[in-house]
Amino acid sequence: MKILRGRPQKRKLAALKAMEKGLQMKKRSDPRKWFYSFIPFKVSTGGAAPLIPLLTMNLGGGPTDVGAVNAIGSTASMLGGVFWGKLSDGLNRRKIFLLIGFLGTAIASILFALAENVRQVMVINAVYTFFIAATIPIPILIITKVFRLEDWDYAIGKFNEIGGWAWVAGMVLGLAMARFLDLRGIFVILGIVGLLSLPWGAKTIREVPLHVDRRILGIYPGYVVEKFRYLPNMIIHLPRFSTGGFGNLYLSTVLFWVGAMLYFTQFPVLLKSRGLGATELYIMNIANSAISAYMYTRVGLKIRESGGYGALKMGLALRGVAFLLLAVSTFMERSVFFALAFLSYFIAGYTWSYISISTSSIISHRAPPEKRGSLIGTYNLVSSLGAIIGNLMSGFVVEALGFLSDFLLASSLIFLSLVPIIRER
Repeated sequence: MKILRGRPQKRKLAALKAMEKGLQMKKRSDPRKWFYSFIPFKVSTGGAAPLIPLLTMNLGGGPTDVGAVNAIGSTASMLGGVFWGKLSDGLNRRKIFLLIGFLGTAIASILFALAENVRQVMVINAVYTFFIAATIPIPILIITKVFRLEDWDYAIGKFNEIGGWAWVAGMVLGLAMARFLDLRGIFVILGIVGLLSLPWGAKTIREVPLHVDRRILGIYPGYVVEKFRYLPNMIIHLPRFSTGGFGNLYLSTVLFWVGAMLYFTQFPVLLKSRGLGATELYIMNIANSAISAYMYTRVGLKIRESGGYGALKMGLALRGVAFLLLAVSTFMERSVFFALAFLSYFIAGYTWSYISISTSSIISHRAPPEKRGSLIGTYNLVSSLGAIIGNLMSGFVVEALGFLSDFLLASSLIFLSLVPIIRER
C-alpha cells in the first residue's frame, strides 16, 4: 500500500517541477527579442538608399558629384567604424552607442529634406553614414556574448535575415510613397520611421559590457551585414597591414570593389538619363535586395559542401556578366533597356550573397586564430579603399568617356579580380 501511495506522490511532484520549469522558461527573456528593434532602422535606411543619388541629381549634381557623395559616405563609414569601436571599447558600453546610431541616422535622414545644394548633401551623407557605422559591428559583439558558441552562426544569420527583409520592406514603403510624395517628403517619413528604433531598442537591448576580441569579428559565414548601398564591412580598429597568405584574395578584393562602385554609383545616374526615376529605381533595388536576402542561408549551406573559393569565383564570373549586360543595354531603346538593366541589377544582387559569404568563410576557416583579427581588419580596409577609389573614379569616367566605357571598365575589373584567385581551391 505504501508503494501504491508513493507513486502518485512522485508523479505529482514531477508534475509540479515540470510546471515550475515551464513558468521559469516563460519568464526568461528571449535573447533574440532585441533583433526586432532594428526593423524600423533598417526600413528607414533601406528606403533612403536609392534616394540619395536622386536627390544629388535633382539639386544639379552630375556623375562626378554622385561619385563624390558616395565616396564621402564610404570614407565617413570607415572612420566612423574606428571612432565608435574605440569609444565603446574605452567606455566598455555597447547599448548606448546603438541608440546613438539609431537617433543620429534618423535625424540625418530628415536633414536630407532640407538640403539646398550638392555640398549640403555631401555633408549630410557624411553624418548619415558616420552614425550608421555605430550600428554595424556592435550587434555581432553582443550576440557573441549572449549566445552560446554553437549558436553564434544561427543567431548572426537570423539577425541579418530580419534586417535584410526589413531593408526590402523599406524599399517597398519608399516605392509606395513615391507615388504621392516628392523626395523630401519621403526622407522625412523615413526619418520618423527610423526614430521608432530608439524606444524599442532602449526597452529590449541589454547592456553587455565586454572587451572586443578581434578574433571574433566578421569571421563567421553567417556574418553578412545587410549592405548599405554596397558599402564594405565596417572597420572597428585600424589594423596593421598583413597579408598572411591572403595577398591574392586582397588584390582580388580591391579590383572587385573598384569595379563594383563604378557600376553601382552610376547606375541611378544612367536610369535618370534615360528618363526613369524613383519608381523604377525602387523596383530594381527591391529585386536586388530581396534575392540577396533569400540566398544568404542557401549559399552558406552550399559553401559548407563546396568550399569558399568555388563560390567566390562563380559569384565574380556571374557578376562580370551582369555588369556587361548593363553596358549592352546602353545601346537599346527604352523598353529593352529597362529589361536588361533590371536583369543586370537582379543578377548583381544574386551574386552578392555568394561573394560576401564566401570571403568571410575563406578567412574564417583558413586564417590562423592568432592572426585572424588582423587579417579580417586588413580585408575590410582594402575593401573600403577599393570602394572609395571606385566611387571617385566613376564620375570622372562617365563624364569623360560615357556610360558605356564606365560599365565596360566595371565588368573588366570584375573579370580581372578572378585572375589572382583562379588557382585557389
